[in-house]
Amino acid sequence: MKKQLITVLFLVAAVLLLADVTARTAQGESFRRPSRSRTEVIAYQETFETGATGWTFSPTSGTNQLWHVDTVNDAPSPTHAMVNQNASGTYNPSMLNYLISPSITLPLSGGIKADLMMKGNFDDPNNPPTSAAVTDYWYWDISPDNGLHWYRMSNPYNDPNGINYVFIDAPSEWSFVTESYTGLDGLISDYAGYTVKFRICFKSDADTPIGTGIMIDNFTIYNDVFLPPPTNLTATLDEENVDLAWTAPPSGFSTETITSTNSDWTSYVSDAESYAMKIVNPFDAPLQLHGVKFMLYRQNSAPISGNPNIHVYSEAGGFPDLEIATVMGVTNIPNWSWKEVDITSFNVMIPANGAVFVGISNVSDVDDQGLLCDSTSTVPNSFALFEGIWDTLGNTYDGLSNCALAGTYWVDDPFAPVLTGFKVYHSLTMAGPFDLINTIVGGTNVSYEHTTPVAGQVNYYYVTGVFDTYESEPSNVVSIDLIGLLYTEIFNDDGTSDQNFNLGASASSAVKFVTDPNAEIFYSKVYLNAVGNSALIIRIYDADGTGGLPGTMLLQYTAAVNTLAPGWNNLPLPLANIVVDPDGVFYIAVVEYASAPTFALDTNNTGHSWKRLTSSGAWTPITEGDVMIRALVSWGSASDDYVDITPVSNLNSYPNPFVQQTDISFDLKQPGPVSVNIYNLKGQLVRCLTDQNLGKGSHVLSWDGKDDKGATISAGLYFCRITSDGVSQTRKLVRTR
Repeated sequence: MKKQLITVLFLVAAVLLLADVTARTAQGESFRRPSRSRTEVIAYQETFETGATGWTFSPTSGTNQLWHVDTVNDAPSPTHAMVNQNASGTYNPSMLNYLISPSITLPLSGGIKADLMMKGNFDDPNNPPTSAAVTDYWYWDISPDNGLHWYRMSNPYNDPNGINYVFIDAPSEWSFVTESYTGLDGLISDYAGYTVKFRICFKSDADTPIGTGIMIDNFTIYNDVFLPPPTNLTATLDEENVDLAWTAPPSGFSTETITSTNSDWTSYVSDAESYAMKIVNPFDAPLQLHGVKFMLYRQNSAPISGNPNIHVYSEAGGFPDLEIATVMGVTNIPNWSWKEVDITSFNVMIPANGAVFVGISNVSDVDDQGLLCDSTSTVPNSFALFEGIWDTLGNTYDGLSNCALAGTYWVDDPFAPVLTGFKVYHSLTMAGPFDLINTIVGGTNVSYEHTTPVAGQVNYYYVTGVFDTYESEPSNVVSIDLIGLLYTEIFNDDGTSDQNFNLGASASSAVKFVTDPNAEIFYSKVYLNAVGNSALIIRIYDADGTGGLPGTMLLQYTAAVNTLAPGWNNLPLPLANIVVDPDGVFYIAVVEYASAPTFALDTNNTGHSWKRLTSSGAWTPITEGDVMIRALVSWGSASDDYVDITPVSNLNSYPNPFVQQTDISFDLKQPGPVSVNIYNLKGQLVRCLTDQNLGKGSHVLSWDGKDDKGATISAGLYFCRITSDGVSQTRKLVRTR
């Protein structure tokens, strides 16, 4: 049975013959214009804001020359544009106006594309023309020899079998012409390194003009350069600093793409388990596959939803076979623009003249999004997987040939941008914004020491590569959790997720916490086995309900979905609404709804977890285990250093500050396992004083100011943390010289 596909309609105009040229009307734009990727840089641009430096006209004057720079209120540049219009707000009959660019030297390598924005309207009684009629039209030329010969941009290499287009109308709103006209893609990569000129011609016949003429703005040449990001970024604590290290990206290479699609998108698909395309090595030697490219589309220019997975399969019998590489949860995906995923570390080799398959799964978690497909490419090499069986894309979906998948490999390129350094970025949230904290000169310097991380927060980092004047996409994001330095963490679970736990829409799960009176609640900490598609709702309840159950709701707040990740999530309360609980007994709850995250359960039940199956139902115990929710609290002005938390009391140290030794004392209200550890200001473990079972009663441990290796630590602020029966308590220690 054929599967579901969604067709995106194009308003394609008829092809009209006019002597030895072909006329086409502007094409309606059903897809939005692709966003420019960070590797597609501007090599040349003229916005006409301060005139038209180097641009000339032919003829240079008279009634047949109307090109001029003028103020245009809605110009993208934003206030001026190049206008072909007379003083009456229209254009002249029997006109042949050329606007000619200065000489432009194109980049030496990479993909090269020319584009411009246009707006206008003109009409002619002879539109559409016949072979015996003349009409009004415009066209765009390129000269690869600096003005000696001119070729149409629809046929820039003067292919005798190509088509030389003219255009018999203009976009009614400012639009890029490569997206407004069929047969005009602006690609001129084969002229890399040439010195070229461009010209835009507007021609009219002897009829009385109807319309306002045309305007152009933002004439731009883009260079799609190979700017691979740094990889394998790591972050470690070193005393009071965060040490970052990464692997430098390659330099001196360009990328080449292998694909079977012609990128003439007509539909998108999303309901298969996976999609794949055959990637054939055209060489007589093995070829390393360095990247997998794909293109997703979502209607109405909405952001791409979800995080697809990338796969590489071996080939057997013309079909995908064994999986040999997988990249899970790809992020930062543009809508309707190629996304490349680096797979260099997998060392995927395509045999000489052999093949592998590149694939994608989990392409959509919304109905209006999918993988783009064409219906006219001549070599169908795409496949879809349903119920564990691969079949060709055409057999699966009527009328489709190939999907938007490709593989990339590297080629030596002496003209490619050279790696000259790195930029280091820092944020206090995973979603950013990230601030630039250092620029490193030199492509071999692959480490950085951050000496001012923020205590009491999770610190996030990424690194980019600097290639001459260009900057790559970010590396992977890493984090260092320094929250525990300023707050005490209270928990009931053992830290290991044993199973998923969800109760259904409108249900709530709550965990009870017992701590010191007047405790200030700064964070809820929630473990997620999977992230949903919507924000996470957190509630704080007082334990003033019947039988000490959740009663008065003290606060409700949300964590945006783009701030969540699998594993532990530290979710700060809004600073203006920090909850102070007078008796130190409270609940933290999470509310479920459609597309909620998948919560985690520790099956070692301590009796601290509760559930409510409806929005107003009764709270009942969760008997299967403990929901993995924790609290991070502080005692602020109520108690600066000392707090009396069951089962530990009377935590103290003397002397404090100290020079050579301090005695740490505490009382245990019941026997059990106890750990006492010393941490530095940035959370690095300095010394473990004990980690064993201790009896009920008073205990004293001495610390001689040395770390676990026997080295004397430097003067400064340290923290003593004691943990017993799932409750941690922290005291500040100061060592002086």
